[in-house]
Amino acid sequence: MKKKFLFLLAFLLFVNILFSQTKIDSALNIMNVDSIHDSTKILKLFDAASSFSFENPDSSIKLLDIGLKKIESSNQIFEKDTSEKLRKNYYGGYFYNSKGICYYLLNRESECLESWLKTEKIAKIDNDTNLLLRISNNIAIVYSTSGREKEALKIFKDQKKIYETKKDTGGIVTANINISTIIKNKDSVVLLLNNALYLVQNSASNDHSGALTNIYANLALNYIDTNSKKTFSLDKAKSSLDSLILYANKQSDNESKILYYGTISEYYILKNQYNLALKNAKKGAKLSKQMTGLTSPELLSQLYEIHKKLKNYKKANLYLEEMVENKDSLEKLSAKEDITKYESEKEFEIKQQLDSLKYLDEIRIQQAETKAKEEEIRTQKIIEGVLFVGILLVIGFLGFVYKQLNTTKKQKLVIEEKQEEITDSINYAKRIQDAMMTSSDYLKDTLPKSFIFFQPKDVVSGDFYWIYKDQEENIFFTVADCTGHGVPGAFMSMIGTSLLNEIVIEKGIKDTNQILDEMRSQIIRSLHQEEEGAQKDGMDISLCKLNMKKKTVEFSGAHNSLVHISNDELNTYRGDHQPVGLLLGDRKPFTKYKVKLKKNDMLYIYSDGYQDQFGGEKGKKYMAAKFKKQLLKISNESTDKQINILEKEFESWSQNYEQIDDVCVMGVRIT
Repeated sequence: MKKKFLFLLAFLLFVNILFSQTKIDSALNIMNVDSIHDSTKILKLFDAASSFSFENPDSSIKLLDIGLKKIESSNQIFEKDTSEKLRKNYYGGYFYNSKGICYYLLNRESECLESWLKTEKIAKIDNDTNLLLRISNNIAIVYSTSGREKEALKIFKDQKKIYETKKDTGGIVTANINISTIIKNKDSVVLLLNNALYLVQNSASNDHSGALTNIYANLALNYIDTNSKKTFSLDKAKSSLDSLILYANKQSDNESKILYYGTISEYYILKNQYNLALKNAKKGAKLSKQMTGLTSPELLSQLYEIHKKLKNYKKANLYLEEMVENKDSLEKLSAKEDITKYESEKEFEIKQQLDSLKYLDEIRIQQAETKAKEEEIRTQKIIEGVLFVGILLVIGFLGFVYKQLNTTKKQKLVIEEKQEEITDSINYAKRIQDAMMTSSDYLKDTLPKSFIFFQPKDVVSGDFYWIYKDQEENIFFTVADCTGHGVPGAFMSMIGTSLLNEIVIEKGIKDTNQILDEMRSQIIRSLHQEEEGAQKDGMDISLCKLNMKKKTVEFSGAHNSLVHISNDELNTYRGDHQPVGLLLGDRKPFTKYKVKLKKNDMLYIYSDGYQDQFGGEKGKKYMAAKFKKQLLKISNESTDKQINILEKEFESWSQNYEQIDDVCVMGVRIT
């Protein structure tokens, strides 16, 4: 198990490893919609491509190429910028960076390096220091894995000096880890890793979990290396391995788990505890085969040696045979990869030659631009003379402008009156919408230990919430996100509220899935959505039926989810991937989940406004994973304190960024 990890910073840039077909379909569907701004299309496409780059890097590359073509052909995204080239660089840099990640995952080093060198060039032009540090780190990693270790080591050391100057703890930790994988002196390696461990443990940030598993794994490997008498220590190795499995389990990191099982097996071999060594080697072999289809050669070798020690020669021979079979399979795979690598390197050489020709063209263009600027200066002097004459003409028109001012003032008064009428109408619409929503008094009477964080983007909202308690002690509660926000969304929200009253209270339909089926049918029928050219309006919704006495909740959803937290464990029940409205495709019945509850459990339903809000230091989305972590963190607090924390967190995250959507989050404590 003599394996070490390099720390790839690019993986931290906008990567969400949860595959989402909905994101891809949504991004591709809006590419040809003229009413949507190109910058929105490009960001949507980037988000979709990044969301599954780990699972399917080939397809991710295709989506990124579509985005790069859109960047080159678009004029919209540059309208408000002083420099068109600068804006192209801003978008293009992150697209090329993500392509490099995909090529890295595919072991296509030449294309990976080409993409990252382009990103580095763009970062230098834009003077983007953070991106430049990240991308030079990744280029060094490619160097270190392709025999250029001296170049890689120089980059890592230079970066460490920069991070130390900036007092950037995360950067120093990353540099220490990467340097430790290249240098040969074991004492220095252990000192670097322990320094990184000290920095992580004393950091105020909680974003170093990935670094911790990396540090503990490399420390354990060095401590059990019998070739180094100075650093060899079984006690320290065991301590590092205990910490490694703790964090590997916390992050569901199977690769680190495999490394742990193999290394702890070696540890027990050194202590002559062969049965424990065998138990852990088997666990590692099983997990390795689940992940790759083949058991790692190191683990097979360990199992072979352990069975020999235990004098189980028959089983030892079985593992020896499997080692031979795996070796043949890997050699065939390696031969195929060598051919692919050769072809990609030849293609890279041709591209380099083309880049050289492009560079010469750029020089010629620069010379032509210089001549054009000289001509522009001469023209400017002529223009200045013409402007002087123009000023005299302007003075003549001032009298005319003065007369027009009086007319303009009258028009301004009319506009202000109309604007005031519109504002009054919208405010009146808000009062109507507030009246149709469940009152805070009814909410507290029905669900005493609950909260609603409701913050519309505009005066009126496309999000709404609704609560009703029937005579059988069933409490229905819902949060819905209608198409659009503002006035159009508010109209849909009032339709949704009315339909829930009719279906649940008047018709007495009690199953959550049947309620959503009926709502969908009535919306399609009421809005004539099956007619040609009709608007495909609808809503995403989470609907729950809670019975406090039975300690059960039934849930059905359209796109939106239910989060259930019990004993500090979070479970998500996902709604169906279809709206309450017309769907382009097969219309399926909605699913109903039934969940058993315990006292003090928390239930959360919400629209996507909170998690989609842009903010933070880098202007990124808050994201669903971070939102769920926040819910888990606050779940043991009182509901009054929970809403205060959510409000402060949202305000802190948004900072100076405009709110992009309505926000509605409901939390319910089980009593």
